[in-house]
Amino acid sequence: MRKSLFSLLLVSLFAINIYANNREEALCGTFFEPFVFWIWSSMTPKPESSIVANIPFIEPSQYVTSDGKTLRGYRYSSNNGYANTSPKGYILVAMGNTMLSDQMVVMLNSFSQRGYDVYVYDYRGYANSEGARRIKAIIEDYKEITQTLNKRYKRKLLYGISLGGAVMLNVIGSGLEYDAAVIDSAPSFLSPFGCPKSIDPLENIPKDASKIFVITAQSDSVLPSSMTSPLRESAKERGAKTLDGEKYEHPFADKDLNIHYQRMALILEFLDTKN
Repeated sequence: MRKSLFSLLLVSLFAINIYANNREEALCGTFFEPFVFWIWSSMTPKPESSIVANIPFIEPSQYVTSDGKTLRGYRYSSNNGYANTSPKGYILVAMGNTMLSDQMVVMLNSFSQRGYDVYVYDYRGYANSEGARRIKAIIEDYKEITQTLNKRYKRKLLYGISLGGAVMLNVIGSGLEYDAAVIDSAPSFLSPFGCPKSIDPLENIPKDASKIFVITAQSDSVLPSSMTSPLRESAKERGAKTLDGEKYEHPFADKDLNIHYQRMALILEFLDTKN
């Protein structure tokens, strides 16, 4: 009996290790993908937990993936500015590839004050999150997080920024349930960089995209219109709400604060009211 249990344990551990290795395989070139993620991560500032230390309603959050990696970030709890309130749902944010959770979460107070628990995690391999930086792993991580949050909350909302928009469209394309999603300045394709076409954001737009709001920025110096507009145009054809911001720059890089606040208000209004 003991021998059988021990054998079963070994088989289970072997299966978990194979799954972990598969999740962190490089889809976009054995050498190219790790190199590009290394460059991106080198451009990312160091985490500073002191930024959020004294801000009410923000608390550390972590998620342990099925392959045993701990992703660390924050939850901005639903509140009315004075006290916690019962959340009507969640908003899961997938950031751009040089953003960190401690910097991002402080800018999402309007989301939490609208009555949502807001979750932001550093991608695996970034800041204090464990694991190797791989696009397949990041996509699978966000599928898992979405599934977990869907079981806990009634209203299910997604917000993807830049590369995070590509991640969120893969979550949506997998068929997971969601009530509304905003895709802000995401690339239309990843396949020109050696990735399989199956993970191209454009390939993962659902036939009925009426629950999606796609934003592009005409003054985006990070992802120019040639990289983002095919996604916006295809999404519009499938019923998505779209906006090509004339004076918009890359998300959270708008030089005019009024434009930034207007952009955030439009995002929040769509997420909060879309049925």
